[in-house]
Formats: sequence, structure tokens, C-alpha cells
Amino acid sequence: MLEIFTILLFLILLSKLVESKINIPFILVIIIFAFMANYFLDLSFLKDSFYEIMYLMLPIILIPDVLGLSTDELKENTSGIFYLAVVAVIVSIAIAVVFTYKINFFKNLEFFHLLLLFTPLMATDVVSVSAIFSKFKIPHKLKLYAEGESLFNDITAMVIFFFIAIPLSQGDDLTAAFLATLTLKIIVFSIAIGVTAGLIGYYLFNISQEYFCKFIVVYLMASVCFLISDELRLSGILSVVIAVIFFKYLFNKGGHYKNKNAVALLLSLTTQEGNLNFRAYIKESQYIGFFANAVIFISIATVIELESLWRYKAEILYVFILTTVIRYLVLSLFIIYKKYPLRWLNILTLGGMKGGLALIMIVSLNDKFVYKEMLVTIVLGVVILSIFIYTILLIIYLFFEKDDLKLDKATEYNIIVKDIKDLLKKEPYTGAYNEIIFEELVEKEISRAQRYNQQFLLVGFQADKSSAKNINNMIRKSDYFGKIDFKYYAVLLPNTSLDDIMQYTKRVQKIIGKNRISIAQYSIGDTKTILYEKLLSGFKHKNKIGIEV
Repeated sequence: MLEIFTILLFLILLSKLVESKINIPFILVIIIFAFMANYFLDLSFLKDSFYEIMYLMLPIILIPDVLGLSTDELKENTSGIFYLAVVAVIVSIAIAVVFTYKINFFKNLEFFHLLLLFTPLMATDVVSVSAIFSKFKIPHKLKLYAEGESLFNDITAMVIFFFIAIPLSQGDDLTAAFLATLTLKIIVFSIAIGVTAGLIGYYLFNISQEYFCKFIVVYLMASVCFLISDELRLSGILSVVIAVIFFKYLFNKGGHYKNKNAVALLLSLTTQEGNLNFRAYIKESQYIGFFANAVIFISIATVIELESLWRYKAEILYVFILTTVIRYLVLSLFIIYKKYPLRWLNILTLGGMKGGLALIMIVSLNDKFVYKEMLVTIVLGVVILSIFIYTILLIIYLFFEKDDLKLDKATEYNIIVKDIKDLLKKEPYTGAYNEIIFEELVEKEISRAQRYNQQFLLVGFQADKSSAKNINNMIRKSDYFGKIDFKYYAVLLPNTSLDDIMQYTKRVQKIIGKNRISIAQYSIGDTKTILYEKLLSGFKHKNKIGIEV
């Protein structure tokens, strides 16, 4: 086992170094290296324990993805995500199964066999999508749709696979009423388990005194609710998603509720530890989630058998092309209805990479199932093709569309520009950079701070244009002045610590009067998103100057 662990660490480190040097996506590099390593080193443990490893890592990779979601944004875009994650999945499966059955492409497969084949392939991989999108300036709503779809369509696919496709393959008689009742039961009880786990997890988090204990509570919460739901033949993924979302909701509320109810009564027993900064745990979960994802991709590489893939090459290509075309058609209805640009359709289509969850489903088939070897090979082949072909095409497409995507992002910020050059223009009178350019400056400063181990600060405030102009006139040449949204301005202060800032904030306070000031200090591992969350959180402090470290 120590040898396996050492090999894993080495492959992850090597792949990350290659990614940083030649900018090839990590998932492609690690699959290639792991496949090559499997020929020279003994990685049979990963292959033999593939199903167990996938299930072990699944709750772990979900935690950072769910923690990164905004509940407010999910509420605002519920209809869009519901279509992508539920309606689109069901329609895509139906079209793929009926079309293939009608043309009799698989001559020996019955209708329910095709349902077993196509259902896992409608579950997309949120990790691959997030990793690629992080390298480009993507409109926030487009990113939300892609990641929301990838997170929630897993639930739809797993419910259909385990509770409809498998029972049909076993000869069970499923009526419409039974399916409706079963689906309702799965959703309701999975949510109930998730809410209960989230509440207990929050309570344990607050009574835990040590940082390590708090950290373990989050993973224990996710693992336990996934295990319980799985044992009760419910949706473990849905339970984990609900548990983490509810936990995060309670944490953000900090135990302070205007209405007295059962939840508030229980939370009143907790300490004030719940009001501590939660961002440190998010950063740690991202590191552990990254490791878990790397293990999944390495495990996928170990089960690749070129001889088997070549034997079913025609079937793999057919399924890959068919699922791609269907995805494009189904998503086009959504894009047309929402009146989004055509490039969003192309990006969402190529964002449909398959991953470990598809393999978890298909590998779970009974070993006595006569077509298991064929279905597993086809699904594996499509997963590999989608990872490599979709990823490469998506990167190329995003590169050529980067300017238009920036203009789409400008529209989200209500920035009126005619072409990409207009984005470089500063705000009239105040001289502030717009939100997009300021974000780029912050991200460059993060890279520089990481490389040279330096500190920097963001100082945010609300001011009228006259006051904003006065503040811009007093900044240093090395500082940057810009907008973070329609409401707030901010100053980026490179190579500056909290010890250096207090005199500066007093001068800003004189200019803006009673308005609050927020100071966000960069810490190792902070992303632009985390820094902005710090800045916005600082405005909620009781003091006029809120400091978030």
C-alpha cells in the first residue's frame, strides 16, 4: 500500500508540474502518465478495487464543489439548472435509447440493455469542467450552468440507472404510478437525510474546539449521509449535496434567527465558534478534493485495456457521436429559449465530459449479467474519448472565443462596450478600472504573491464619483483602483500588510464619510473568489472598518 501511495503522489506532482510548464490540462496529463506507469509498475490494486475507490472518493470530491456554490445564485437560476440537470438528461436518454433501438445498431441488445448503456453517459464530470473553465474568463452565468448541470445531473442519472434501468433488466414490472411514487420517495427521504446530517454536522462543528476536529466533522457529515442513503437505496449524491448546502446555510446564518423555531432552539445551545471564518475549511477541502479527483483519474487509467477498446471501437464511436449530437440538440432548445449566444451552446456541449460516476454505475452491474463486459468497455471508451476530445476542442474553442466571452462578461456587469478594446477604458471622471480588468489585475497579483511569497491587500468602499476620484488621486503608482461591482470600488495595494494600512484607511474614511470600509488580506491559497468574499464580508462588520484575513 505504501508503494501505491508513493506512486500516486509522484504521478500527481509530476502531472501538476507538467501542467504548469506547458499548460496542458491536468486530467489529460495524469491519465497519460498513469496509463504509462501501469505498464511498468504494479498498480493492480487500483484496478482490482476500482469500484470501492470510486465510492470512497465520491463524497470527498463533492464537498468542495458544493461549498463553492452560492445558494442565492441557485435560487435565481433554478429553472435553467433544472432543465439542464433533469429534463435534458431524461430527454437525451429517451432519444438515444429509442433511436438506437429503432435502427437496431446493437442487434443483441434489448430496450432495457440500451437504457443501462446510455444512462451513465448522461452524467457529466464537474471536476473536468471546473478545471478548464478556471483557465479562461467565462461569463459567470455560463459557468454556473455548466457546473450546476454537472453536479445535479449525476443525481438524475443515478436514480434512473439504479431504480429504473436495473430493475427493468431484472424483469421487474414498473408502472408509471410506481415510478412516480418511487422517485418522490427517493427525493424526499434523500433530502431529509441530507438536512438532518447538515444540522447534526453544524452542531458538532460548533462544539468542536480544535481546527482538526472541525475539519473532520465536515467529511464525517458527508460520508455518513452518503452511506446511510446508499444503504437505504436512496440518492447518496443528493443527500451529500443537501447536507453541505444546509450546513453552509446554517454557518452563514451563524445561529442568529429572527424567528424562534426548533432549529433556532437547537442552535442556541451551540457556542459562538460557528461565526468563525469558514474560508479556511473551503481551501483545505479544495486540496483534498483535488487529490481525490487525481486518484479517480489514475484509477480510470489502470482499467484501460486497449485490446478490449479496439474490439468495440465501432460501438464506442457510435455511442460517442450519438450522445454528442443529442446533447447539442437538447441544449440548443435551452439556448434558443434563453436567447443566449450560440457560443454558449458550443461550450456547454463540449463541457459534457464524462467521468468516474459513469464508470461507477456501469461497473456496479452484476458480474453474471451477460453483456456487462461489453457495456463496461463501451462506457469506458466513451468516457476516455469525451475527456480527451471534448477537453482539447473546448480549450481550442475557448481560446478563439476569449474576446467574445469577455464581452459577454461585460454584459453581465452592465458594461456597455462596442469591442474588446473598449474594456481597457477607465470609468469617466473617477479613472477606475471596470470590473473585468480589475479582476484580471487581482488575479495577476495573486500569481505574483504566490511566486514571491508576498502580501497584498484589497481595500473596498462605497463612494460617489467625486469621492472615488479623490481616492484615486491619492493612491501610489504601484496601486490599482477599480470597481468590484456596480456598488463598490476597491484599491489593490501590492506588497502591503495590515501594519501598513491603518493610516491609509483613515485618509479614505475622511473622504467617504460614514460609509463602511472593508479590508481583505491575501492569504496563501486564496483565489480571486475567496478574496472578493472576504471583501464583501468585511462590509457586514459592526465596525466602520471591517478587516478579513
